[in-house]
Amino acid sequence: MTVKVAIEPLNARPEMIPVCASWTFGHWDCQAGTTFEETNRLFCDAVNGETSLPLTFVAIVDDKPAGMISLRDSDFKERDDLSPWLASLYVHPSHRNKGIGLLLIERLELAAERLGYKRLYLTTEDSSGLYEKHGWQQIDRVRTPFGDASLMAKDLRRDTRVGAPV
Repeated sequence: MTVKVAIEPLNARPEMIPVCASWTFGHWDCQAGTTFEETNRLFCDAVNGETSLPLTFVAIVDDKPAGMISLRDSDFKERDDLSPWLASLYVHPSHRNKGIGLLLIERLELAAERLGYKRLYLTTEDSSGLYEKHGWQQIDRVRTPFGDASLMAKDLRRDTRVGAPV
């Protein structure tokens, strides 16, 4: 059975802000010392369209949220010299292993390219294999509030010649 997934910018689905904030707070921010109000504000700020950061995209299945991903200026305080960051990739447990995470990553990478970014960064404690399969490379090992993690990067190489396949 094929699942029809729509990847939409959060500004097109502002009613999803509480869901994105809840997923992010519950999965990461509550352990990192961030308040729910701070997390919610981050997503309220991500409804600016697709022209500036932060950006968030939501995966929608049967008009319900199935996952999310964000593009932020910073997502790891110890490396604020690097920007922008893929952040908060989350797929609801009932929608995992259906390719939704990859669709979210691809949509975010395309948006980053359109904004003129040439490289993206992320940290992950346990999903480096997923990212490596899609062209990301570990550039360092770091310590996050959740433990040892891979600091990863991906060069975005979109051919911008007129008529060139994208």
